[in-house]
Amino acid sequence: MNILTPDERLIVVPGDYTPVMRPAQTRHTLGKVPAMIGLVVVLLLAILAVPVKQRCGAPGYSCATTLDAQGIVHHYYEVEPFGVYLAESITGSNIRFYYTSGEDLVRVQ
Repeated sequence: MNILTPDERLIVVPGDYTPVMRPAQTRHTLGKVPAMIGLVVVLLLAILAVPVKQRCGAPGYSCATTLDAQGIVHHYYEVEPFGVYLAESITGSNIRFYYTSGEDLVRVQ
């Protein structure tokens, strides 16, 4: 019976064959953990960056004008990231970071 090292080639001689068993390589879950953490971080940042239209710039603020000559009320709004909206809701203040801003025009009947 011949014992072969991994560097030697197996030469089959009739009547002198011994199968060589090598353990199968396994994937370690440790390699997947950083990828999963990275994916969770990217998804969390994407959720916090989703645009939210917030009337008056912050939750709980009032900013409507009186009626103009055409019977229209103007409301200021900001389109801001969800993370900023969440921070404004928690702190109760207006954080002046937004994607865009403008006025909504509402006709009063």
